[in-house]
Amino acid sequence: MHNVSRYIFLVLLITLVHSPTGAKTRYNVWAKEKVRYHHERVQKDPYNAELRVLLGNAYFADGDYIRASAEMGHAIELDSLYAEAYCNLGIVLQAQSRRTEAERAYRRALDLDSSLVEAMAGLGTLLCRSLRHGEGIDYLAKTIELEGRRDDARFNLGVAYHRVGDYRRAVAQLEILRERHFEFPGSARALSQAYFARGLVLFDAELIKQALTFFDKSSDLREHADVRYAMGLAHLKQEDLVAAEYSFSRAIELEPDHVPALHNLAVVYEQTDRPHMATPLLNQVVQLTPHLATIDAARNATYDETVLME
Repeated sequence: MHNVSRYIFLVLLITLVHSPTGAKTRYNVWAKEKVRYHHERVQKDPYNAELRVLLGNAYFADGDYIRASAEMGHAIELDSLYAEAYCNLGIVLQAQSRRTEAERAYRRALDLDSSLVEAMAGLGTLLCRSLRHGEGIDYLAKTIELEGRRDDARFNLGVAYHRVGDYRRAVAQLEILRERHFEFPGSARALSQAYFARGLVLFDAELIKQALTFFDKSSDLREHADVRYAMGLAHLKQEDLVAAEYSFSRAIELEPDHVPALHNLAVVYEQTDRPHMATPLLNQVVQLTPHLATIDAARNATYDETVLME
């Protein structure tokens, strides 16, 4: 077993936000200093596989993926049983979008050390990114089974469940992160989307009260026009026209050309004897949807939850 501090890589299914310029500059200075330091150590001891990995990690942190992969390769040449070197090579190759080679490296790492959670997390994420969600989910689930605080893997597992339509499990994983006050850039958005999708499933099953609970949770994290529109539909199902009017109006505030919200707000106005307020909205629907040539056509159109599932 190699006694070496490995660089911990977080491989996400979403795009990370950019760091502020000042922080990025400081980070680059720090990374370049690590490259210089480990390069000097390798020059003094060029046949030390562990030092090669550390230098590769430093190159990776500095954004030099070519040199990083070269150093991992040197480490493997020096020690063909070095599982961590294969794992980190997989991470570097994945960052270069060389997925087939990265998968091979991860699998070799796990052949050598079946409990190496970094390789499990990396391979699971890679497989999900390659739309092989079933196997990817298995690896991510195994990662957090072995290391429950591995929050990057839990986040990716939640996103993966969402992408295969298992919104109940997606919510469960992402809520654990929220309870820990753990935040990746985009984690609130991911949980909001999972709540919204779970709410739509419940709405489709006519479980309106439960659906509203999830729509509310989604909106609390990230308010957007579609969730407000869905809330309006749920209130219509409950025959609560006041709440429906508010939700549709709010959806339009967030997205002025949201045709389904415009149409349903017009419906609410007509049901509450305010045709003079409905007519301008129906005119707007006609202008935004060329296949509806008249106000009557717009009035008789159907906009329900199915527009959110297309």
